[in-house]
Amino acid sequence: MNRIYRLAWNRALGCFVPASEVTPCRGKGSGGRSSRAIYGGKRGATAFAAAAILSVSGLAARAGPTGGQIIAGSGTITQSGAVTNIHQASQDLSLNWATFNIAPRETVNFVQPSVSAIAVNRIFDTNGTQILGHLNANGQVYLINPNGILFGRGAQVNVGGLIASTLDVSDAALNGNTKSFSGTGSGSVVNQGTITAVNGGSVVLLGNRAGNTGVITAELGTVALGAGRAATLTFNGDTLVHMQIDQSVLDSVAQNGGLLHADGGRVIVSAGAKDTLLASVVNNTGVIEARTVDDQGGSITLLGGMAAGTVQVGGTLDASAPNGGRGGAIETSAAHVEVADNAKVSTSSSAGLYGSWLVDPQDFTVAASGGDITGAALSNSLATTAVILQSSAGAAAGSGDVNVNDKVSWSANTTLTLTASNNVNVNATVTATGNTAGLIINPNTANGAEIASGTGTFQLNNGASINLPGSAPSLSIAGSAYVVINSVGAAGSTTGTDLQGVNGGLAAHFALGSNIDASATSAWNGGAGFMPIGTLATPFTGTFDGLGHAISNLTINRPSTDYVGLFGYVDTTGVIRNTGLLGGSVQGGAYFVGGLVGRNYGTVSSSYMTGSVTGGLNSIGGLIGANNGTLSNSYATGTVTGPDNIGGLVGLNYGTLSTSYATGSVSGQYDIGGLVGFFRTGTGNNLYATGSVTGIANIGGLFGQNNATVSNSYATGSAHGSGASVAGLVAAQFG
Repeated sequence: MNRIYRLAWNRALGCFVPASEVTPCRGKGSGGRSSRAIYGGKRGATAFAAAAILSVSGLAARAGPTGGQIIAGSGTITQSGAVTNIHQASQDLSLNWATFNIAPRETVNFVQPSVSAIAVNRIFDTNGTQILGHLNANGQVYLINPNGILFGRGAQVNVGGLIASTLDVSDAALNGNTKSFSGTGSGSVVNQGTITAVNGGSVVLLGNRAGNTGVITAELGTVALGAGRAATLTFNGDTLVHMQIDQSVLDSVAQNGGLLHADGGRVIVSAGAKDTLLASVVNNTGVIEARTVDDQGGSITLLGGMAAGTVQVGGTLDASAPNGGRGGAIETSAAHVEVADNAKVSTSSSAGLYGSWLVDPQDFTVAASGGDITGAALSNSLATTAVILQSSAGAAAGSGDVNVNDKVSWSANTTLTLTASNNVNVNATVTATGNTAGLIINPNTANGAEIASGTGTFQLNNGASINLPGSAPSLSIAGSAYVVINSVGAAGSTTGTDLQGVNGGLAAHFALGSNIDASATSAWNGGAGFMPIGTLATPFTGTFDGLGHAISNLTINRPSTDYVGLFGYVDTTGVIRNTGLLGGSVQGGAYFVGGLVGRNYGTVSSSYMTGSVTGGLNSIGGLIGANNGTLSNSYATGTVTGPDNIGGLVGLNYGTLSTSYATGSVSGQYDIGGLVGFFRTGTGNNLYATGSVTGIANIGGLFGQNNATVSNSYATGSAHGSGASVAGLVAAQFG
């Protein structure tokens, strides 16, 4: 990652060329000594050098525009000493030039009827054009030279608007809002000087390759660098509002190492057509500013090819609102997006109204090394902007995944969005401590946020957690808004905003924003403790995501109540995942007692219980009393006690079990198993138990009884029984 270009002076060519950030630069030299030519860098830097502007030496002998002819429209060309004046009488004017160069002490003035007047200057020089002096215009000036254009150090350009291009445009298109540029020239367009457009105007550098190490300003307007063989520019009046690269060239590069400034407007840096297989690079190591002015937000777009392009984000991208209003919008999109550790990205606002930064590649990985951005860099960015990490759909070269493999933490009231056309994998802890900070997770989602047709999911892996401890955090997963819970609540609560209060919203979506200490429940309800969530009459039908957190020291002491656990009864649409119960104890009545769920018809995954569970008669399990649904990637380690159908993980099972285990000791009378007491129907895969099992009859290290199809499973604990059918694995096997 962090493969960033810069522009380095090439004495042999008399210009700046793109070079690797680690290539040494000896400056422009002095005293007539030639500095070493630099051809370092990647992705077309050598081609950029070869196509760049030729040596400055000898410019004085051929300085000033020569051979000017008016081809269409009306006007006059006059030259007096070091000053060339073009007086334009018609709204549009087309001129051909043999050469168009401006030496350091020369000036060219375009005097035009209005700021909207256009003067198209086609230059038929075998060399590139070099602007080293002053160029002034009160209207729009197009400079077109297929061999390239250089605005050198010391150049001063003040215009209503400017397009400097190696690509040509039809005169017939001048009066329309959409203008198509194309050509076969191999030149580059580079600015090292100062270019300023009037407020609302536009400055466009367009060619096979485009670069800036100087200063380009268009307040309330647009600054654009475009690299390709064909492009379409769309205007609203005199302001460019959209630039699309329609055709690529091999190793096209658009880069900024200077300052691009368009407060209240937009900056666009683009290289390569959207679907081309030719490599392209957009690279920023300089400063790009499009800050809010008078409530007019700015935008910054760095756009590479979505099939083979790369956007390298370094330097500063600033779309903030320092004087009030809302921050603007930043987009960095290409097949690959790489963010440097020192990149500064901001859409902050003095009023607290953040804008957003969209990162849209084929796939994206947050990693301490080897990824596309480090967790530290993403954390720094979230301090100053909302961030959207979005993988594009339909790209054969990418996985479509968004992976968080490095810790991310921020305290600002900003939101991180993880949108994937395939999977969202959170493999490291994410923490947002701002009171109204937020997280949006959209797996299997196409661009535009509609659900895609794939099978992508959200996975919380490697012991990671998502922490949202603020007073009013926001969370959305797969398009559903979640209530974030950070307290156990009070006895009898039905608020729908705390753990006990989930009983007041049995069909809603809930998530734990932090670990919860439930020690207080031991004194609730005269010692009966926590009231289970959901009953046979009113089951839980919503979603509960623990986000990797644990509820510790929960007490439930209800020996005369059936359907007992943190959740008493979960119906078919109910989902519980990523939830831990640490310590504590659960005691229930005759039937259906489990640490997490008394009876489950829904989906339980990535959850655990370490406390003890006790039941009065039948279907008692360390995690689930009776399971008619799906249980996966879960475990229980506490002791389990009861008479019949007693299991370290599940007492009675009719559903599907996979990749789960139990390690606690299990004791009872009949149908006692280290993992499942009675596996009546369903399927099991990748299961094991290690705890000791004791009882009377049908005592098994894994299952007391089994009627199901089970594979890749084992037990290592001892099994002891005073009656018939005692086995280390399965005591009684049927079917």
